[in-house]
Amino acid sequence: MCGRFVVAKASSDLAVEFDIDRVSDTEFTPSYNIAPTTSVPVIVQAPAPAEEVDTYGPGPIRRLEVAKWGLVPGWARDASVASRAFNARSETAAVKPTFRAAVKRRRAVIPASGYYEWQTGADGTKQPYYVHPAEGGADASLCFAGLYEWWQNPEGEWLLSTTILTREAPAGRMRELHHRIPVFCTAADIDEWCDPALAGSAELVADFAERSLALTDSLALRAVDRRVGNVRERGPELIAPMADPA
Repeated sequence: MCGRFVVAKASSDLAVEFDIDRVSDTEFTPSYNIAPTTSVPVIVQAPAPAEEVDTYGPGPIRRLEVAKWGLVPGWARDASVASRAFNARSETAAVKPTFRAAVKRRRAVIPASGYYEWQTGADGTKQPYYVHPAEGGADASLCFAGLYEWWQNPEGEWLLSTTILTREAPAGRMRELHHRIPVFCTAADIDEWCDPALAGSAELVADFAERSLALTDSLALRAVDRRVGNVRERGPELIAPMADPA
C-alpha cells in the first residue's frame, strides 16, 4: 500500500529528468508528505493540444501534468470516490469498474522520491519508515506505475485524477513493513507503460507488477519522525533519519 509519499522536486526539475515534451501550466512544488486527494505530478503520453500539433506532430507526446491523487472515473456522480481510489490492486484493476477503462488506455507514471509506511510495535505504537532508493542520494527518484482519468463536474469543469498500482510485497523486509507495495517501474519503461496505442490488459498489468519485484532490492528503509502522521507537516525534516526503535 502507498498512502503517503514524497516528491522532492519541482515541475521544472522533473521535466528535465524525465525528458518531458510539455509541462502543465499548473506548477508542482516539492512536498515531503503527500496525502490522498491532494495534488501530485503525473507523466502521461497523450496528443499535444491542437494549437501545438505543428510543434510536436500528431502523435502522442510525453506530458507532465498535475492531478488529484485518487482516481475519479468518468461515470462517477461526484469526486468523493477519490478518497477510496488512491491505490488500485494490480491483481484486479483490469476488471474493477473504477479502473478498467484507465487500464486500457490511460496509464500513467507517478514520479517520487520515496514513500512512507508504518509498522506497529509491540507496545502498539506505529513507527513510520521512509522507503527510498538506496543509491543516488537526494536526487534519486522512484517511478510508480499508475492510471489516470478525466472527470467533468456538473459545472463543466474538468478534473484530472490518478491512482497508484500496488501488488503483494515480496517475502522479507518489505513484507515485514507492509504486505502491499507500489508497482515500481524504471524511467526506461515509461514509453511502454504509458503508450495509449497499446491496449492495456490484466496481462500487461501483471507483467509490470512482476518486473517491479526486481526493483525492490534497490530500496532502503529508515525510521523517521512520527510527525509524518500529521498531514499539515510537509517539510524536508520529515525524511531525516532517526534511531530505529526496532
